[in-house]
Amino acid sequence: MAHAPGYRTNMETSVIIIIIGILIFWGHFLSGLFERRGIPDVLGLMLLGILIGPVLHLIDPASFGKMGSLFTNLVLIFILFESGTDLKISEIKSSFKDSAGITTLNFVMTLLTVVFLCRMIFNLNWVTCFFIGAAVGGTSSAVVVGLVKKVMIRPKTTTTLIIESAESDVFTLAVPLGILGLMMTGEMQAGLMISHFISSLVLAVVMGIGGAFAWSWIINRIPRLKTTSFSTPAFLFILYGITEYLNFSGPLAALTFGIAIGNLVYFEPKLLEKIIPNQSIILPENDKEFFNQIVFLLRIFFFVFIGIKIQVDRADWLLWGALITLALFVVRILVVKVISTRKDPLLDKAVMSIMIPKGLGVAVIATLPLQENIDDGLIIQSMCFSIILFSTLYCVVFFFLITKGISLPFYTVIFGKDVLPAEEVSTS
Repeated sequence: MAHAPGYRTNMETSVIIIIIGILIFWGHFLSGLFERRGIPDVLGLMLLGILIGPVLHLIDPASFGKMGSLFTNLVLIFILFESGTDLKISEIKSSFKDSAGITTLNFVMTLLTVVFLCRMIFNLNWVTCFFIGAAVGGTSSAVVVGLVKKVMIRPKTTTTLIIESAESDVFTLAVPLGILGLMMTGEMQAGLMISHFISSLVLAVVMGIGGAFAWSWIINRIPRLKTTSFSTPAFLFILYGITEYLNFSGPLAALTFGIAIGNLVYFEPKLLEKIIPNQSIILPENDKEFFNQIVFLLRIFFFVFIGIKIQVDRADWLLWGALITLALFVVRILVVKVISTRKDPLLDKAVMSIMIPKGLGVAVIATLPLQENIDDGLIIQSMCFSIILFSTLYCVVFFFLITKGISLPFYTVIFGKDVLPAEEVSTS
């Protein structure tokens, strides 16, 4: 029996809706698996994307067209804003001494390592190498927080690693976005690079903090807005759009807007106290939970989207990504050896040595050069995606080996034996 022309379209739409529902359940299942077994959901989502994309060819990345770019920007706005609100200046101040050293040194060493390897292997221009290095210079908060809670290390070490993952967002989001502006202009002079980078940061800070105060004033003048969960995202979209329209960095503005919203009391001049009162109500817990749920859903589809776009046919790029990632773990061991002391427990140093998984922030940033039609956009995206995949995979494997005691003799050779008695180490 012949069907009407719209019948097939309705069937395809129905299948897509079913797949969306299955992906959401799959994301929740993987999230639960992460909590129980310590296997990051990032791996399952990316592997599923690889399976239905480049392996089975059920979905063609090209079919996303402009929707793929729109989806990426949507994820970018939300993840940058949420990362900003989660970055608490009060917590950073209290743990700054313990976390600033490892955060900064790890970022710099990672940046230099990736720049050297990308330049040597691919002969990419320096700006492209610096973009890749800066993008992968931090750690994934979601993976780090989930794993450190599953091993008996000192609370001080746990806090340091969690704060590091938050602090590193400033480097891995702001620095690549500044470099991206330089890549788009095509200017390679060192002076212009530095001035453009500084101006991008300054303008983003002005737009972000200014937007936070503006939203604070609006929401206090119109109390009804406090009861709607969509009002803050709506203002965020407007701020992002205006910033982009003015040819400034919309992503940087979204990040600094989030930081300012979460820490407005630290930015507020005394002159504005009477004009903009009661800053604590800017982002209530209900709104934070709303944002968390949005980001959770978006990251499910986005990591599947990443898997679909991974260049499996370029096995050489995957292999180089795996080797570069391995080099970063070696560098991380050196960083921990410099930062740690002999009195730090061996288990703590071993765990710190493997906590460099890359996450959603890197994934989103990595897609931007290709969207802007930058010459090296494809290899930037492919290398960052490969490093995300292998850094998470290596982290899980190394974490398993450490928790089972299999690899601790290896770390004993590097860091030496525990100085403190076993009982003191376990309770310190």
